[in-house]
Amino acid sequence: MILHGSSISPFVRKIMLALAYKGISYELQPLNPYVEKELAQKRHPLGKVPVLEHDGHNIIDSTVIAHYLDDLYPVPPLYPGTASSRAKIRWLEEYADTRLTSLIGGVLFYQKILRGKMLNKEVDDDAVEQCLEHHLPLALAYLEEQLPEEGFVGEHLSMAEISLWSILRSGWMAGLRLSNYPKIQAYMSAIEQEPWIANLISEEDHELSGFYCKPVIIGTIATDA
Repeated sequence: MILHGSSISPFVRKIMLALAYKGISYELQPLNPYVEKELAQKRHPLGKVPVLEHDGHNIIDSTVIAHYLDDLYPVPPLYPGTASSRAKIRWLEEYADTRLTSLIGGVLFYQKILRGKMLNKEVDDDAVEQCLEHHLPLALAYLEEQLPEEGFVGEHLSMAEISLWSILRSGWMAGLRLSNYPKIQAYMSAIEQEPWIANLISEEDHELSGFYCKPVIIGTIATDA
């Protein structure tokens, strides 16, 4: 298997973790859709990553790839449990990939790390402030309500944990700290006890620590301007 994409993408990280969880060997082929637009569009009609190349096929979209891996290698499952449990796992994966990624990836990581640190360009401080003070607290408050008091969402670790951790890890790199969200913080800590996730953290810290931002603790309630 060949995984095409950039490891700093939360969607690529999500599939790297899914592959690691299942113990599947793969080759990461670097592909930056911002820089290599033509090549990215040859593999994905929207020019996005990740793309999983396997048996002569390109499997696109991180959620589609996760289900593909479960179809090929059903043990351990990425979507375990009853129908209702799997529905919640799928919803939290969707919430991570849409609402949280639009705020954490599309605003915080993009502005503070990609533009500010990697490209040395001007940061839209107003967009960052609006995200931290208004939009993100509401999104995190909802997530806090959805998480269990302890343990994981399903019977064991699943795509809910992998997807949420992946995008919140991008937020951590951008300085986001969650001490005002004790359930999320405990949930993240439990996930990071998994040795294969700890290994990825170590690798990312070694390669990317120079781009990490100063910690920022956000409040739990979004206030009016």
